[in-house]
Amino acid sequence: MKKFLALVLSLCLVLSLAACGGKTADDDTGEGSKTGGTIQVGLNSAPVSMNIWCQNDLNSATIMNLVCPNLVAIDDDGNKYDYLTESSESNEDCTVWTIKLKELYWNDGTPVTSADLLFTAKYGVEHHIGFFDSYYGLVDFEKSSCPDERTVEFALTSGNVNFWKGAGNWIPVMRESEWSSVEEPTTYSYSGAGYGPYYISEWVDGEYVTLKRNPYFTQANDGAGACIDEVVFRVYTDENAMVLALQNGEVDVCANFLSASSISQLQSNSNYQIESVGSLGYTLITFSQTNELLQDVNVRKALAASCDREALVNVAMSGAATPMYTPISPVYSDFTASNIRQPEFDTAAAASILENAGYVDTNGDGIRESADGKPLSFTITYKGTMANVDGIMSILSSDFAKAGVELKLQPVDAATFSANVTQGHKYDISYSSWGTIDDVDTTLLTVFGIGQTLNFMEFNSQEQEDLLNAMQSETDYNKRLELLNQWQTWFVENLPCCHLFVPNNTYAADTTNFTGWHLSPGNSAFLACANFVNVHAK
Repeated sequence: MKKFLALVLSLCLVLSLAACGGKTADDDTGEGSKTGGTIQVGLNSAPVSMNIWCQNDLNSATIMNLVCPNLVAIDDDGNKYDYLTESSESNEDCTVWTIKLKELYWNDGTPVTSADLLFTAKYGVEHHIGFFDSYYGLVDFEKSSCPDERTVEFALTSGNVNFWKGAGNWIPVMRESEWSSVEEPTTYSYSGAGYGPYYISEWVDGEYVTLKRNPYFTQANDGAGACIDEVVFRVYTDENAMVLALQNGEVDVCANFLSASSISQLQSNSNYQIESVGSLGYTLITFSQTNELLQDVNVRKALAASCDREALVNVAMSGAATPMYTPISPVYSDFTASNIRQPEFDTAAAASILENAGYVDTNGDGIRESADGKPLSFTITYKGTMANVDGIMSILSSDFAKAGVELKLQPVDAATFSANVTQGHKYDISYSSWGTIDDVDTTLLTVFGIGQTLNFMEFNSQEQEDLLNAMQSETDYNKRLELLNQWQTWFVENLPCCHLFVPNNTYAADTTNFTGWHLSPGNSAFLACANFVNVHAK
């Protein structure tokens, strides 16, 4: 794991492009700190809802990260640590985990208890929502208990070395008194209560979200809590509108990472703190198994061979990314040392695969058809606000056409993407980006397991399931690595999806009125809870 951590560190060291960069998280705390004020945050698309337990929208998660933060956070080196828990310990075979909460309070002063945490796990698993089956599915609730008001003892049916790193980093606490009577969690409108530094004061769909300071949050600034009184998230139509708002002084920080063209507009102004961090996620296209044509591995292999990663990185991303040839991100050097690779870019080879599998162009329109006359014409669904997405789609559609495949573009907003792809599974091909895929030697089950929330392509393989379950329960690192390589071999032979590149994410904040901005790896950038609580007015 030392190699892995060293590479994460090298990729995730913050590179400041402005004179005001290079701060650490603690630079602006202490006697010189100031409290009060309102920070305006720009979003490049509308958040889906505050019920983040039941959906996987990044902008929603960024907002709620300040309201109901995850108990485990990621530091500057890419390591996970107990943030809002005092400790997390396991027995030797990792079948019993003891978690002790720090002193946390909801914004009405009611304490967060061990009963809330144990309830969260049980309720989520019983209702099969979000990531709960992935992270808490191994919990034996009859044997689990709360020894005191802030301690939970989770008993697992089999060992999992990364149990708390996963569950604590991905699933916030649910308030038992609010959720226990909710029969249908996926349609529930959450109250906005928070145990983090803020709570939801107002949420106006498609326009703005206002957070107010939680006076009972003491886990920052020597017990004083967050410095800023109010945070307003403002929704813009796209990245260009969001960046213009930053330039006009309408917002103080952009929540989303920016394209190279946007950065070029900002970097000459020394008031902007512009920083980059290597992503712990990656971009990908998925092949929905609800489409009969995409059930054919020959079609999937041909499409994968039509993906020009070099062009995507150097042209569409202007070099601000790293090609991803292996099933696992190159960030994790130990896990990619085997160099098991996805199909190389070769449109002639892709055309040959399809030809040999019986897909031919019978009418001269450039689109191949199956033996029963179905054209290889697919709609690719993606969020239209994603950085550099137009250039990416241009390259993909052009290269797919060279193999005899039509790619019809369908840009949508975040809510529609969630409804049609991640929740509804009503699509052909999707393009998206994982913000963070972590602990890959044990948590790939959350992405590819049968019936798992993130397996929205519905590629259900028992062979894969057995490998992923074996990885999760294996406590010996070298044996897990062997199993991981077996899975990577399976992946390139079956291709449930195709991984493209790892972005180098760049963010911008205005230092005119506020200071203390600090960037760490992960999904929330400058808005990560552990860092944002130190931002204050000048």
